[in-house]
Amino acid sequence: MKKSLTLLLTVILCVSCNPKKKTDKEALENASIKQEQPSPHVLIVNYNLKDMSIEQHNELGTNVAPNFTPEKIEGLIGKSFIGNTETGVYGGAYQFSSKETAEKYISSEFWLGIEAHPNLVNFTKEIYSVPEFSKNSNGIWANRKTSTNIEDAMGMHMLIVRYTLEKMTLDEHFELGVNVSPNFTPEKIEGFIGKSFIGNADTGIFGGVYHFKTKEAIDNYLSSEFWQGIENHPNLVNFTKEIYGVAPISSISNGIPTL
Repeated sequence: MKKSLTLLLTVILCVSCNPKKKTDKEALENASIKQEQPSPHVLIVNYNLKDMSIEQHNELGTNVAPNFTPEKIEGLIGKSFIGNTETGVYGGAYQFSSKETAEKYISSEFWLGIEAHPNLVNFTKEIYSVPEFSKNSNGIWANRKTSTNIEDAMGMHMLIVRYTLEKMTLDEHFELGVNVSPNFTPEKIEGFIGKSFIGNADTGIFGGVYHFKTKEAIDNYLSSEFWQGIENHPNLVNFTKEIYGVAPISSISNGIPTL
């Protein structure tokens, strides 16, 4: 195991420090693919509660969950209802079929009604693209196995990682992702279900949305040699890590991935 981790870290450093130079033809082909094929996009929503107990918030979630389905929201693939009672931050991680459908959703009358709720405050909304190589890490939600059984959500947690780039181009970062994505599998990371690599070139923020079976599995991952190698990468900086429980009502909104 230690040998494989060392090899991975060597690959990461080699890719970032000595990126393979692309030909003009390859660059044009990559640009064409990005323009012609809409990629899935992740929408991350966070908010706090005001004059509302956790029990009341849970009841609200139960009542509204049936409205978050692909049949009712254009382009929606799934939504995981998320929350952290210690930090008081709640919200959802959605995956849409395209950036356009994600943007259409947050400008819809349905969404504006949610954002205007008097007990849900301090909303943030962030949209990220999901690169095609996320298929290597079970991060394309449309390709996932999911469960409608709430028991399969028990203990499930989400890890959201964000970082920025330093002295690394977007092409170099993309190539790094291609090279490391096969290492994010349940066979190689204990308790891991899947990871969507995410990025927003406009804001310069990148990262990942992970589903794990338990919070303990996330804690073990973040203390592992593998993760430490990632966080110490010289070109990936300003890391943030957020851990949320995944509510069982996510089974209604196609937000409970299984293996």
